[in-house]
Amino acid sequence: MKNLKNLPAEQQMKEIDAVAKRLGMPNPSQRPVMQIVPGESEDKKSLELKRGSWSDEQPWFIIDEEGRLLVLSTAEAMSAIMNSLQHMGEEVFKARLERAIAKELPIDFHDVWVVAMHELQQRLKEGAQAQSVDLENLVKSIKRKHPNLFYSLKDLQLDISDEA
Repeated sequence: MKNLKNLPAEQQMKEIDAVAKRLGMPNPSQRPVMQIVPGESEDKKSLELKRGSWSDEQPWFIIDEEGRLLVLSTAEAMSAIMNSLQHMGEEVFKARLERAIAKELPIDFHDVWVVAMHELQQRLKEGAQAQSVDLENLVKSIKRKHPNLFYSLKDLQLDISDEA
């Protein structure tokens, strides 16, 4: 994101509209834009409306005194964003664990999943951070401890010489 301080007002609005589009906001050019201006004393500042209206339309874009773009929104909206990010993180974690399990050829995927989740809970109790656990090593460790949960290539009896 560019510093908006030395840009002409029209270019500032174009930059803000581009950010609003990247954030998926409909009608970006209708979003309220304000600028922080110095107040009469050091502990007071004012917001000057540059575009839009003092409506309930959220979020508001604010240009601070250094030319940085701030986004002001409700606590409810921020909470929803945080919940969404947490849910996405959980989904990514589950997908990574699924791939790690599938690579090791499980006989029963669900059984390996249950063992992996139990193992993760143990590691978390011991103080490990969930994001720091190497899932591929975790599954390989489970395979060493419980080889009966996985196919072995020799058990599959693939005879390559018959195909030649």
